[in-house]
Amino acid sequence: MLRIQHLLPFLLLTGCAVRQPFPATWRLSGRTLMPPGVAADLAQRTFTAAIPGKSRCPESDAITVQPRRSRLRVTVRRDALVKQPRGWLTTWTEQAETQGCIAPGQGAVLAARIVESVALPSGADLRLLRVDGMPNYVEIGAGNRLQVISPILRAGASPDAPLFDTGKVSAEGGGLTVELKSSPDLIGVESAWYDLRPKTEGRGFTIVASSAETNIQGRVESRPAPANNFFQFAPELGFYRLFYKADQSEVLVATGTRAALPTDPEACDRPGGAVCLAIPRGVGVNPYLLVNVNGSPVAVGIGSDLRGLIRTMRQSADKVVATLAITRLWAGKPVALEFDRSQPDVLSLVLTGNEQIRW
Repeated sequence: MLRIQHLLPFLLLTGCAVRQPFPATWRLSGRTLMPPGVAADLAQRTFTAAIPGKSRCPESDAITVQPRRSRLRVTVRRDALVKQPRGWLTTWTEQAETQGCIAPGQGAVLAARIVESVALPSGADLRLLRVDGMPNYVEIGAGNRLQVISPILRAGASPDAPLFDTGKVSAEGGGLTVELKSSPDLIGVESAWYDLRPKTEGRGFTIVASSAETNIQGRVESRPAPANNFFQFAPELGFYRLFYKADQSEVLVATGTRAALPTDPEACDRPGGAVCLAIPRGVGVNPYLLVNVNGSPVAVGIGSDLRGLIRTMRQSADKVVATLAITRLWAGKPVALEFDRSQPDVLSLVLTGNEQIRW
């Protein structure tokens, strides 16, 4: 009888060997981001998700989902998935959840599994998951942080007092140059930060004030909370969109389900429509993504890459890359990202808000 020890010399001599599995890490090659165990050229992948489902899911060239008892059998076709428009995957899983193909509350879980199942260009996962109608609106949810800049007026000033006085206006090179000066009523600004936290009960998120800082005539002070918390919504509301109107004002829309979020703030005036908060004029609401850098949360612009983060931190890219370590979520757990330190590819890595970065 031929034993395994008899075969080993033969295998070594002929060069035959068992194919090694791909590393259990994220890998970045050029702009392609490969999940653990997935090759860059894998065009189609089928996996099983422990998500209950009953009916057949919506037809799609990119995804096929078949209910199997208490699980789903999911087939992802990479090339078709990459061609889908912004926010398509979130909308598709939401429709599947509404139709009963996916158990209630599991649409976001399945969407995350799908973008982690095949190699995609850096930033494609963010584009497929975020339903942003820029420049008209941006959706606020997981991984977001809000910055609110509010004017501070002198005691006794009217709330509607102008913040700036128009100075000299001159025409140059076919355009207009306008000089603005702060009015005597404007004595400072408050900068407040709000975090989006998942609800302990129910679906969606709660907007929670985390810090505030005032700057009054050059004197900076930290405050435990903002002077005016604009984001106090009823407990049943947990999904939000921030609309930018043509008159440069903003409206924050809140609903009890994501499917109920409108694509037009005019829906605020209809019976049974969304709850809408008109942001006071002069107050600016800026959405950011939150990443962890050297153990501390750092807010970055939506769509920012690592190069932009390093610039924001006022660091040198060459020095950062030398000791850089990045982990990204995969299957809900942080997994290391491998990259070539001799190439600048990692600097173009689009941040999604679930990264932990150290240098």
